[in-house]
Amino acid sequence: MKTDQSVYIKPTTVNPWISLAIILLAPLITVIDVFIVNISTPAIKAYFHSSDAALELVIASYLLGYAVFLITGSRTGDYLGKKKVFISGLAAFTLTSAMCGFATSMEMLIVSRLLQGVAAAFTVPQTITLIQLNFQSPADRDKAYGLYGMALGTGATLGQFLGGYFITSHLITDSWRLIFLVNLPFGIVAMLLAWFFVQESGQNKSTRFDIPGIILLTLALSLLIYPVIQGAELGWPAWTITMLAGAFILLGVFVWYQHWLGKRQRDPLVPLELFRIRSFNTGVISVLFFFGVNTAYIFIVAIYFQNGFHMSPFTAGNYFVMQTIPFLLASLWSIKNAARYGIRLLQFACILMILSFILQLVLFQGDVVTPYDIMPCLIIYGSGSGLLMPSLLKVAMWDMPPAKAGAASGVYSTVQQFASALGVSMLGGIFLYLARHSGNFYLAYKIALFCMMGYLVIVMIVLNRVKR
Repeated sequence: MKTDQSVYIKPTTVNPWISLAIILLAPLITVIDVFIVNISTPAIKAYFHSSDAALELVIASYLLGYAVFLITGSRTGDYLGKKKVFISGLAAFTLTSAMCGFATSMEMLIVSRLLQGVAAAFTVPQTITLIQLNFQSPADRDKAYGLYGMALGTGATLGQFLGGYFITSHLITDSWRLIFLVNLPFGIVAMLLAWFFVQESGQNKSTRFDIPGIILLTLALSLLIYPVIQGAELGWPAWTITMLAGAFILLGVFVWYQHWLGKRQRDPLVPLELFRIRSFNTGVISVLFFFGVNTAYIFIVAIYFQNGFHMSPFTAGNYFVMQTIPFLLASLWSIKNAARYGIRLLQFACILMILSFILQLVLFQGDVVTPYDIMPCLIIYGSGSGLLMPSLLKVAMWDMPPAKAGAASGVYSTVQQFASALGVSMLGGIFLYLARHSGNFYLAYKIALFCMMGYLVIVMIVLNRVKR
C-alpha cells in the first residue's frame, strides 16, 4: 500500500532495531512515572498531610494530561516531524519532572504532574508511528510491537521497585522527591541518543489542529475523572453528579463535532472512520478494560502491602521483581508464538490473571503474609499480563493502513491512558473508600479484586470477536 508523504521516512543506514531500542525509552520512562508514584503514595501523603483523593489526583492528573493531548501530540509529529517532536517532548518531560521533584505543595505537585503527562503525550505517539513506518515486514513489525508492550509492562513493575528503593534510601532528606528527579539524567541521555540515531520522518504542513475538539475532550474527560475521585471522598454531593452529567453531554457533543468535521474532510481530532476497522475496535475495547485493571491493581496492591501487611516501601517494591521476571519471560515467548496460538492465548492470559486474583483472595487474609503466599500470586499475574500486553497493540493495528498509523496510534494511546486514569479513579476509589470507612483492608481489597475479575471477563468476551 502506498504510504502517505506525511508519514514517509527516508532510507537510512541506521539499523531500525537500534532506533527501536532508543525510541522505546520514551514509553519505558513515561510508564515508570505512572507506577513509581504508587509505592510512594504513603510517604507523599504523610509529607503533605493530604487526603486519599489528593493521592489519586497525583496519579490521575498525570494520566489525564497524557490522555487528552496524545492525539494532538501525534498530529504535531505529522506536522513538524516525528524526531523533532519526540526530542522536544522528552525535553519537556525532563523539565516537568524537575518541577514535580521540587514541588512545595500538594497543589503544585498535582499541576506539575498534569504538565508532565502533557509532555509525555507529545513523546509516546511518535514511538508507535515510527514502529509502523520503520518496520515494513509484518513479522518484524509484530516483534517491534511486542517489544513495545514489553516496555510498558517492564516500566510498570520497575516503577514499583524504584519507588520502594528511593523512598527508603534516604539519599536526600525528602526521599520521595527522587522518584521524579531520577528522570533528569535518563531524559537527557534519551534525547542525545535520539538526536544521533533516530531518523526524521516527513512533514505534512497541511495538517490542521482541531482546537475546539481538544477543548471539548479536555473538559469532558476532566469532568469525568475529577468527580469520580472526589465523589467517593466527599459522599457524592450534588455537584459531582452534575459534573458527571456534563461530562457525558460534552462527550456526545465531541462525537457529533468529530463526525461533522469528518464529513467536511477537515481533520477531526479523532477520525471516526478508524472505528470501522473491526480489529481496531476490538483492540481499543480490550485496552480500555485491561489497562483499567492493570494500572488500578498495581496502585491498590502497593497500598495494601504497606497498610494492610505493614511492609516497608522497599520490601513491597522488591516483591514486584517476582512479577517482572515472569512478565518478561512470558512477553518474549508471546512475541514468538502469539501468531501460532492466536486469540486463545490472550484469553488464556486473562484466565491466569483471574487465577492470581482468586489465590490472593485465599492467601492474603489476616494481617500477616509470607513470601510463599505472595510469590505464586505475583508470578502468575506477571505471566498472564506478559502474554497479553504485548499483543493488544498488534490486535489494534492488524489492518491499519500506514497512512492512518499516526491517527490510530494517538487514539489507541489516548484510550490506554484514559483507561488507566479511570481504573485508578474507579477501582482505586472503591478500595480507598471501603478501607477508610470500614477499617478492613482485606474487605476493601477483596471487593476491588472482584471488580477487576469482572473487567477481565469483559476482555475475554471482546477478544472472542477477533476472527484470526
